Amino acid sequence: MNALVTGAAGFAGSHLVRLLRERGHRVTAAGHHAEVEVDFLDAAQVERVCADARPDVIFHLAGTSHISAMRENPSAAHLNVVKPVVTLLDEVFYRHRSTRILLVSTCAVYGRPQKLPTPEDHPLQPVDTYGSARAAVEHVVKGYLPHGIDVVIARAYNHTGSGQDSRFALPDWRAQHREGPSLSLDGHGGGIVRVGNLDVRRDYSDVRDIVAGYLLLAERGVSGEAYNLCSGQAVSMRALFEKVCPGATAVLDDTRLRRVDLPILWGDPSRAEALGWTRQHSLDDALAELG
Repeated sequence: MNALVTGAAGFAGSHLVRLLRERGHRVTAAGHHAEVEVDFLDAAQVERVCADARPDVIFHLAGTSHISAMRENPSAAHLNVVKPVVTLLDEVFYRHRSTRILLVSTCAVYGRPQKLPTPEDHPLQPVDTYGSARAAVEHVVKGYLPHGIDVVIARAYNHTGSGQDSRFALPDWRAQHREGPSLSLDGHGGGIVRVGNLDVRRDYSDVRDIVAGYLLLAERGVSGEAYNLCSGQAVSMRALFEKVCPGATAVLDDTRLRRVDLPILWGDPSRAEALGWTRQHSLDDALAELG
């Protein structure tokens, strides 16, 4: 397979590039700060990288993924998420009709879940900028499907592991735990860690299993379909805190609270599992990889 990975220098992107190369695929790792520097807002640059890569599959992971960054500038967030997908779809439409696109979306498109665990036929009712931008992309894709453009959608739930940015909760806690003061508030040691809302529950997976899911969906997914990639279990953030920062004292930091913070995100992975996707790593494996 000739694979073009966008967002290749990012957290999941770098893991995906590694997996593809381990499996013997030819990979063009593209995006900001990647092996091939590409601005996916620029149609001319996209045309050049696709001409060079001649991809059988485009794994599209590029775009802002951090919710707080999106909230600070919603218009820029929508531009940086939606416009690159339109540019790629047009490139495939005009010059690479045989190319498949594996589009990485998110569970945030579901918004406040009406059913738990949440299946893929749940309405798309996003409640924040991040979810609305990703939902907009999925709606854009629907307009290209009747023209024969081959797109499979992966809706990823929370995932973690080595190399994750400390702007995300788990690596942030681990960094604070290691670098913070030696005493907790009660003077018994363990450190002080500033946190957001620990009363919510999230469906976490190891990033290595998530990117293996991306590859499997590229190989076996049905065009036009969406697939949840998740563990099928919801774990409290408080329980995760105790695993990541044993003995530490959690101190609520208002700057880490989200205006919209859903009490639970819990997905149903059975559609991807029916294609043969299995998780090879436990949540404890993923937490160990945080370093």
